[in-house]
Amino acid sequence: MKAIIFDVDNTLIEWQDKFFNAIVKTLKDDGHNYSMDLVHKIFETVDENEAVKEKLEKQDLVNFINEKCQTNLTVDFVNKYMENLDYCVSKDESVIKTVEYLSKKYDLYVITNWFTACQKVRLEKSGLLKYFKDVIGADINYFKPNPKTFDVIFKKYKPEECVYVGDNLKKDVMFPISMGMKAIWKTNLESKEYQTIKNISDLMNIL
Repeated sequence: MKAIIFDVDNTLIEWQDKFFNAIVKTLKDDGHNYSMDLVHKIFETVDENEAVKEKLEKQDLVNFINEKCQTNLTVDFVNKYMENLDYCVSKDESVIKTVEYLSKKYDLYVITNWFTACQKVRLEKSGLLKYFKDVIGADINYFKPNPKTFDVIFKKYKPEECVYVGDNLKKDVMFPISMGMKAIWKTNLESKEYQTIKNISDLMNIL
């Protein structure tokens, strides 16, 4: 094996309730009326957008949110939301130690379904960015599980030389495996079919 590709959210950076607060702050700062039902709907719609688009584009995302949530947001909402997401991080020393260890043995990459610049800032603030050769978002690449998602990786490595680590069974495990890669599922569930870890630090024992 030569390369490890990581997902970001709920993989390298754990989910926190203040992710919702980033949407709340953005709506409040822009003077929009909101409820927590709307906040959760916007969050779900951002995720749903991945299923209907090949790539992540700000205007497309805003249009989709407005259509699904009956809002009148602009691209400025996305820009401010990304800025607020920049603060939704915390340093996890066990993750930093693990990623540093792995970077001495393998080439490390990130492929994410979010905006590249935003994820780079968040990884930097998490103390992780310096260990990765590249961070590739869906604004410059394709949404997982588009078959073209890993083309940028397969230009450098054979599929069997790569392992993908992520928390989403369909996008981060089943999809990479279908592309000829290995995959490790970060989950609290037990699985007889897929290799799993509960914590990123567990990778030090298997890679």
